[in-house]
Amino acid sequence: MSRKAILASVTALTLVGFALRFYALNRVPLRGDEAFTVLHWMREPLASTLANIATVDPQAPLSYILYRIWGLIMGTDERVARILPALLNVIGIPVMYALGHRLRGRRLGLLAALFWSCNAYQIWHAQDARNYAIWAVLSPLAVWLALRALDHQRRIDWILYVIAAVLAAYVYY
Repeated sequence: MSRKAILASVTALTLVGFALRFYALNRVPLRGDEAFTVLHWMREPLASTLANIATVDPQAPLSYILYRIWGLIMGTDERVARILPALLNVIGIPVMYALGHRLRGRRLGLLAALFWSCNAYQIWHAQDARNYAIWAVLSPLAVWLALRALDHQRRIDWILYVIAAVLAAYVYY
């Protein structure tokens, strides 16, 4: 396949994945953990949330920070809580293409992107106002960046890898 065809395929898979993640995004009411996310992660002052991290909801601190910033920018309405993980999880489609391509070539990259775009568990977590779908994207991104850093041995690649790995670790323990 030509580079143009690959780009078109990954773009089409990304659009399909976007549509699947946003289709009926708020059809089901928030469940307990999601309501907790809205009430505490998005609406409470960040200092208060971080002060209670170990006793109330022991999640990684970057999750609280991301949702609090999201709430400040987009508002704290229940309907916007699920948009953040859905949007970020869509990024996993081209990330999985890049990782599959790096490991075994374009065919595996396209297959990995296809599986990520329509995987029921990825879609379910992407429609969940929690941190799981965000972590799911950061982890393969960190692996791809690590392989890139090993290949090229450039400082910028190592810096990007460390940033992605730290973000993944601080979004979900």
